[in-house]
Amino acid sequence: MKADPLNLIWMMPAEGKLLYFLTFISLAEEIFLFPRRRMMNQNRIQIRNVVIVSTLLAIAIALDIVTGMIPGLNLSMPLGGRLFNISLLPIILIGVFLGPIYGIVGAVTYGLFGFFYDGYGLSYFATNLGEAALVFFLDYVVAFGALGLSGFFKKTLDTQLYFAITTIVVLTIRWISSTIVGAILWAAYASGNEWTQNLMDGVNNNAFIYSGIYNIIYTLTTALSLIIIGSLTLTQFRNLKLQMQLN
Repeated sequence: MKADPLNLIWMMPAEGKLLYFLTFISLAEEIFLFPRRRMMNQNRIQIRNVVIVSTLLAIAIALDIVTGMIPGLNLSMPLGGRLFNISLLPIILIGVFLGPIYGIVGAVTYGLFGFFYDGYGLSYFATNLGEAALVFFLDYVVAFGALGLSGFFKKTLDTQLYFAITTIVVLTIRWISSTIVGAILWAAYASGNEWTQNLMDGVNNNAFIYSGIYNIIYTLTTALSLIIIGSLTLTQFRNLKLQMQLN
């Protein structure tokens, strides 16, 4: 004769019945509410990440504006390109803290700010839409988006060497993109400045060599600045990332 489960439950002591029903309720809660809890937790993480991206973007923009008003830190190349551009550090950190997706999105967003703020690319919409599109894509979307690739380097904050490698790699990709658009477009405007004209003459009017030299100057000074600052504050960045992961 089979035992009736309901009778077995009914014959349990009061404490056993209470434990049984509490367990049943707990399991039911997990089954029906776990997906909702998981979704809420994911939403909370996404909101936190958006706040982090927004904060680092705000810091980068503030650094760009403030350093642009400080003699010595506001040095730029004749046809654009900031020397010692420390405002790129928060942009690189977006990828380091949150991964490549948030890093690339944040970096491209900063590039869009630069596109409208510095006016170099925007001015070409009035004369040549094709050139403007090229400047927009290579000089702002690709060149700045490359900074978000720092998210692929998982060990960036482990040592000063890893931080330097990450910085050099993403800035090299940025330099390649800027060199291409510079050779195709900006080299034609070298005659408008004595220094750039002398550089063009010195490379026998080779647009790609001219553009590569032009862009490597501000790229190297920026890389050096970021590596020094990052190396000195590496422990603080590492602790900050750890706090983000815990929250």
